[in-house]
Amino acid sequence: MSTQDCENCGKPNPPDALYCFACGHILPAGLNAIATHSLPDTQTMQPQIRWGTAYFGDNTILRIRIRDTGAIIEAHFDRECLLGRAAGDTMPDIDLTPHNAITMGVSRLHARLTRQSETIMVQDLGSVNGTFLNGARLLPHQPRVLRNEDELCLGRLMMRISFVRPPNDSNDDA
Repeated sequence: MSTQDCENCGKPNPPDALYCFACGHILPAGLNAIATHSLPDTQTMQPQIRWGTAYFGDNTILRIRIRDTGAIIEAHFDRECLLGRAAGDTMPDIDLTPHNAITMGVSRLHARLTRQSETIMVQDLGSVNGTFLNGARLLPHQPRVLRNEDELCLGRLMMRISFVRPPNDSNDDA
């Protein structure tokens, strides 16, 4: 049975040993085992919108799914979008009144979504019942990054936010 000698202390070690049993120095067999090897290029990486991504391109659609009803609201906006409920002269860009917003504690002007570069920021507008992003309460007027598949809760109105690229969108900058 052949052995491999440690380059550091000269002690013989089994041929399949990765480290010298005497001094702990890495052996030639160990160098091969821990080396980074190239993976076969079996597939071409295609950019896609996936959970957790903050990328929101020009043609991306913001999809809001109301948890309790399953209702879906799609929004297109260039700069900002106000979420809340209509009352008197107050008219937010996305009116959540039909989704039981009053009893769920949604303020008239509850939260603002703002496009910033290629992301969306969410900001509580000092609402009475608060805005929660993935369970964490947002501080009023402090913007936070909104990501694909985040949960956004206005008062007790729970929503799932998705970033959707139209099927005919050939721009693969994501």
